[in-house]
Amino acid sequence: MYTNQNDDPTSYRPADSFVQNCKKSKTIIAFKPSVTYFALMPSRQMKIPFGKAAKDYGGKFRNTRRDRSRPRPIAVKCTMHLILKSTMAIGEFSFGRPKNSAAIEQIVAKFAFIYGVKIISYANAWNHLHFQIRLSNRFSYTPFIRAVTGAIALAVAGRRTRERGRSAKFWDYRPFTRIADSYKAYLHLRDYVRMNEIESIGYSRDSARSMVQIEKNLWGSS
Repeated sequence: MYTNQNDDPTSYRPADSFVQNCKKSKTIIAFKPSVTYFALMPSRQMKIPFGKAAKDYGGKFRNTRRDRSRPRPIAVKCTMHLILKSTMAIGEFSFGRPKNSAAIEQIVAKFAFIYGVKIISYANAWNHLHFQIRLSNRFSYTPFIRAVTGAIALAVAGRRTRERGRSAKFWDYRPFTRIADSYKAYLHLRDYVRMNEIESIGYSRDSARSMVQIEKNLWGSS
């Protein structure tokens, strides 16, 4: 699902000043999430590129003491990829259940508005969540992520984790973030989140890639 806190929740519009901030001139054409297309052929695997400097933090690949000791890279002018994952999100705790999904969307919209975080795109993948976000300032990330993760865990699982004999820790790792510091990285991230959104409704990875490519060709997006 694509959301924008200033427009209709079902609409998608990239950050207006992104192109200027990253000094690019291409126009970004919005996807139309209300239209579904069938896959014609698989395309090459999409990857979120790494830069020379460290731009990512958190997740299971950045879970050592050495990695945790360095500060989290934060970007304001460009967008960031945010992933929240919980292996407890299965069955009644699944993020994909209609009740939980609605609660998560309300929570994210609420705190995004409070802390000035723009949710450019969003995908609910049942046991993890993908976001493409843009921060209004460097100090908005910490209160935003603390509020969102705490509220989601409470809304989805509440106090039932201990009653079921499970660990009280709801989230697997620290939130994973990566800076999309170029126009190419921005486009890759946009397509990657969209691909996960399509996969979450039952399509295979190859079909999701093909659908994203068809949408880009149909709507004239890069």
